[in-house]
Amino acid sequence: MKTIAVYNNKGGVSKTTTVINVAYTLAETMNKKVLVVDCDGQQNISHFLSDLDMKKGIEEILINGVSPDEVLTYSRYKNIDVLVSTSKMNDCCEVYKQLTKIKQKENLEMLYKFCLDCPYDYVLLDMPPALNSITESMLSITDGVIVPVELGTFAIQGIAKVTETINKVGAAFMGCFISKFDKSNKSDEQLKELLCSTLGNKVFDTVIPYSNIIRNSINYRMTAYEYMNWMEPSRKYCDLTEEILRRVG
Repeated sequence: MKTIAVYNNKGGVSKTTTVINVAYTLAETMNKKVLVVDCDGQQNISHFLSDLDMKKGIEEILINGVSPDEVLTYSRYKNIDVLVSTSKMNDCCEVYKQLTKIKQKENLEMLYKFCLDCPYDYVLLDMPPALNSITESMLSITDGVIVPVELGTFAIQGIAKVTETINKVGAAFMGCFISKFDKSNKSDEQLKELLCSTLGNKVFDTVIPYSNIIRNSINYRMTAYEYMNWMEPSRKYCDLTEEILRRVG
């Protein structure tokens, strides 16, 4: 079992879209068993994958030590399960910080042990942009962290802060990949070269283009592959998934 987080401290870089499409590729085209963990109080991936209105989310595991079985739900895909979040996730950080270090560790270990004991091949964490004690705790239990980057000077400068956070919690920085790439924009080409020259092989070969196919698929509550699997933007998530697997080992 491998546990992979998709994280960036900047919003709008396609973290949730990435987890949705990578989870689908693993589960439906590679026949792997996948657990998605929604760590974001916006609940976007919980609502995308499941029709159930859950009363408890992972915040109950982290704060109150509730069994993960009470938070687990099946998704509408046979090989994908979800540990959902609720809106309470937005307000629980201060409560979490007030727990003793021992209690924090116990609750986190219970969550990790659940992932290990269940028959999942991959666990994907959809992380919020907020950097807080819960974010750091969740990153610390992963085998690696992937960072989506939307090209821009400030975004590239911000990578250093993201990698600093990943290193601080003892997680492995698997690399970053470019999302929403506009090949017709000369600036994007220049910034891509800058990113590659700065980070070298930490930049994924796969580039996810800016595409209405990807945007529309989410609006229709479909993965890009389900929406238009014969088009290149949809196929890019298959390439990204294969590259992730090579990097995670």
